[in-house]
Amino acid sequence: MKGNKTLIITTVFLLAAIFVAGCASPSAPAPVQTPAPTTVPQTSLPTTVTTAPQITVAPSGTTITITTAPAQTSAEKELLHEKGMLTTTTFKRYDFKDLGYKFLYPNDKFRIVLKSEKPVIGYAVNTEQAAQLGGSQLVPHYESHSKNIQWGLVEASMVLEKATDVTREFTVEDVGPLSYVVDGRWMSFEPVYDGTPPFSYELIITRISGPTAQNFNF
Repeated sequence: MKGNKTLIITTVFLLAAIFVAGCASPSAPAPVQTPAPTTVPQTSLPTTVTTAPQITVAPSGTTITITTAPAQTSAEKELLHEKGMLTTTTFKRYDFKDLGYKFLYPNDKFRIVLKSEKPVIGYAVNTEQAAQLGGSQLVPHYESHSKNIQWGLVEASMVLEKATDVTREFTVEDVGPLSYVVDGRWMSFEPVYDGTPPFSYELIITRISGPTAQNFNF
């Protein structure tokens, strides 16, 4: 009985010693936890690329030439500017062929300036008819029954009647050779002009648009 009691006491002391030893042992440090890296979403901002203007510096001694485009010139061209003399029985014919235009075409446009000391008639006519004006049958004149000039067989266009200082434009309607005539003969039918001495006139013909390029050589 006494031996059992001693065993129990001994066992209690051993357990107490083990417990005390366990409490006195330093505890292992807790593992340090490294926080997971935080991923911050990147916001893509538009990239503005500024291109600086390129400046070219000419080396010293280099001459820089600036070429200026010539101003656009008018399409008008003066073809004829003539001063002459007429009488009440004469006329003067100007063939456009002699001015560099053997044929005229529809929409070719001209300006006529006609000045005269006495009233004359200026008109454009087909060159073939103009060649026949020297006869006595194709003399422009006025009749008592009409205020319009009488031409006979002449088919004139752009007529300036009794002109002393007139400027007018006309446009060609048909293809063909053309002449311009300054005519003082109508006065020979009017007694009031009897004895009129020779008088001066001035004619200017200007091309406004066209004529079509002349590519003929005949």
